[in-house]
Amino acid sequence: MNTIKSNPKILHSAGIVFLFVLLINCICPKIVVSQVTFTDVTETAKVGNSARGMGAAWGDYDNDGLLDIYVSNYKDKNILYQNNGGGIFSDVTDAADVGNTDASADIAWGDYNNDGFLDLFLVNDVGPGYGAKKVLYKNNGDGTFTNVAKEAGVENIAFGIGVAWSDYNNDGYLDAFVTNNAHVMICDGQPNKLFKNKADGTFEDVTDVTGVGDLGNGMGAAWCDYDNDGYQDLYVLNFDNYDFDPPENTPSILYKNNGDESFTRVTDSAGVTNAMGGFGVAWGDYNNDGFMDIFIANLKDIYPSAKNVLFRNTGDGTFTDVTDSAGVGDDDESTEVTWVDYDNDGDLDLHVVNGGIGVSQACILYRNDENGTFTDVAEETGIRYVGHAEGASWGDYDNDGDMDLYLVNYGEPNVLYRNNGNSNHWLIVKTVGTQSNRSGIGARVKVVTGGVSQIREVDGGSGFCSQDSLWAHFGLNSYETIDTLEIRWPGGKVQTLSGVKADQILTITEE
Repeated sequence: MNTIKSNPKILHSAGIVFLFVLLINCICPKIVVSQVTFTDVTETAKVGNSARGMGAAWGDYDNDGLLDIYVSNYKDKNILYQNNGGGIFSDVTDAADVGNTDASADIAWGDYNNDGFLDLFLVNDVGPGYGAKKVLYKNNGDGTFTNVAKEAGVENIAFGIGVAWSDYNNDGYLDAFVTNNAHVMICDGQPNKLFKNKADGTFEDVTDVTGVGDLGNGMGAAWCDYDNDGYQDLYVLNFDNYDFDPPENTPSILYKNNGDESFTRVTDSAGVTNAMGGFGVAWGDYNNDGFMDIFIANLKDIYPSAKNVLFRNTGDGTFTDVTDSAGVGDDDESTEVTWVDYDNDGDLDLHVVNGGIGVSQACILYRNDENGTFTDVAEETGIRYVGHAEGASWGDYDNDGDMDLYLVNYGEPNVLYRNNGNSNHWLIVKTVGTQSNRSGIGARVKVVTGGVSQIREVDGGSGFCSQDSLWAHFGLNSYETIDTLEIRWPGGKVQTLSGVKADQILTITEE
């Protein structure tokens, strides 16, 4: 038998290497996992609506702990799919009485009357004659809905496009912002509208007094507290007015919330000017620095040089255009955009819908490379849909901790992509307001693991015609325990939990 003698110098060097590796793993314990893939489960899930689809919104309308989905269609009946569990959905549109057949566009779930059941705001574009009525479906709590838009004061007949809920004045009740596509040549130019919740089941039009009555071709809109002052600010996208020759350029607008129920236009000073046919918009902290960044999806249409734009929040009230350096300047016909941590690695990735009504193009999934750049992995993940995609909504419909995708197509069957997951850990937070609005919309959730801090804001609807799940989702990579979980509720109250275990859906009620 041969004996191998220990060499003290080798052992010493090996020990140093071991300690170095151990230190690195403690500081940054990220592990390399295989690429996440998706499976098309549309047929088995029974959600392949093939109308002229516009958008979709995930929401647990019946409070059974499973995400249901509502689909808006252009001049076709809208669809409500109830999640039965086990990966199967049922079309309950008629039973729920939500089968609107106008030219529907955007939709957003939110509990406007704080009764514990999600209500649904539906924006219609074209109805009989010119313009259409908005719809506010009040959830009756028994699986049915009643349209109360007229008595609530939000019927507003116009060429409506987008809607987003937010408690802009932190009074505990959800307000609604609606974008109207003016088409000045044919419809007297309806301005966008801000409806203030009066806490009695009705709303007041406060557009003029708050200063958000832009008369542009409103498309997508998104609320977010970009300057971390505790008040929700608003970015509104305008599309070019193609009724004029030459087309009228209508730049998008960033409204800063002044905290006194008024807003100030700060677009230019903040450095977020966009005048390239804006459609979709989404806020997200892609670099985990505690400040929300903004991505804009532009539809080229009449401006061939238009491309999508990523503005990085510098933390001082201004933004920097990092589109080119980040590698996300797609110049296709983009409509919808979503920030989502699809691989649960602890940083936000980016999904862009391309195509729309006019052309057949490929959707994009940008994986966050963690160095300020992104890589398109749509092909290798299995969600590179090529066609007339119009909208998209992300949510964990099967409660397995990873985000699934419902893609809405115009004149083609919609697609449900189930996320096949990986070994990374996760957390989903459901917010229940008591003094704040019941849905917790606008609440900021912060999760700290090791030296990594992530933030999400519960989103009341953003982008073009879709809404992602109201449940805040976090990828945790290899972390099994969260050091600190903090919720800043609308109004400023902060609630903190420590030592939260990963891999659970956690409901947190405001104390």
